[in-house]
Amino acid sequence: MRRGRASFAVRLLVSLALLALLLTLVDRTALGRRLAGADPALVLVIVGLVTADRLLMAWKWWLLVRGREAAVSLWAAVRAYYLASFAGLFLPMTVGADAVRVAALAGEGRTAGLVASVVIERALGALAQGVLALVAIGALVALGLGATIGPPERWMLGGVLLAAFLAFPLSFPLARWVAGRFHGAAGWRAMLGALAAAYAGYAEAAGLVVVFFGLTLLEGCIPIAYHYVAGRALGLDPGWGLYVATVPLVFLVARLPVSLGGIGVLETSFVYLAALLGLGPTEALSIALLAEAVVLVSLSPGALVYVLPSAGHPRSGWAARPRERLP
Repeated sequence: MRRGRASFAVRLLVSLALLALLLTLVDRTALGRRLAGADPALVLVIVGLVTADRLLMAWKWWLLVRGREAAVSLWAAVRAYYLASFAGLFLPMTVGADAVRVAALAGEGRTAGLVASVVIERALGALAQGVLALVAIGALVALGLGATIGPPERWMLGGVLLAAFLAFPLSFPLARWVAGRFHGAAGWRAMLGALAAAYAGYAEAAGLVVVFFGLTLLEGCIPIAYHYVAGRALGLDPGWGLYVATVPLVFLVARLPVSLGGIGVLETSFVYLAALLGLGPTEALSIALLAEAVVLVSLSPGALVYVLPSAGHPRSGWAARPRERLP
């Protein structure tokens, strides 16, 4: 508990320090005036896009979970995802939120399947984010930063991404070997074996994995869209190219578990990259702050889910059923 509080305090301090630093680099009067003049109709569009992003995340995970081990209601998956998103603001990014998501639905005989679904979700998410980051780097080069990101760097990043795509299918036979190695074991070995067996089972659902990857690429484009709308809401239109070239890289950097939910890191990296493309720091910070503020407001249902008793949701979404073979 003491270590957790210290970690929270450090991440909160990093977020506040980065935001304070940014405020010293911009025209605060102009920043406040621009934010106050945001178009309410377009702000509502951002809310809709952020909500669609969260629902898409929950739906994709629901497909993974119900496709292999057990039936879970879509409402239960959405509820768990919103709860995890809210908790993720206070816990180490990604890992802490994932633990909350699993705990929200876990039970006897279910935990291994849930953890396996999260592991494969994160693996495919990393691949999709790598693809989007490569597209962003290509956009940066096309917008005139070719001297900053030269051919060696581009080839290296492309090679790393290709190696990751080639290595991913090998994770299934490896998981199958681990499951066999710990078959009949006890304690933590039994839990590891069950997790490996659940993960290896996704090899039988290649179609599901491919569809999930495609949906993850689509999901990665939604932040680009709502940052663009945030700019338009503030009367700024630097063009789609700036957002394509910056937002995927910004979200990649924001996953570092050094701040509170990525706050501060996200704004700093966006202002830096946008400045390379000619957008002023005051304008760039206003876009990042508006987008982040709307994201936080849109996650408020997660706070309600946290406060309301879990017994209040509809009938249990879990029910044992025979494993289906998917294409």
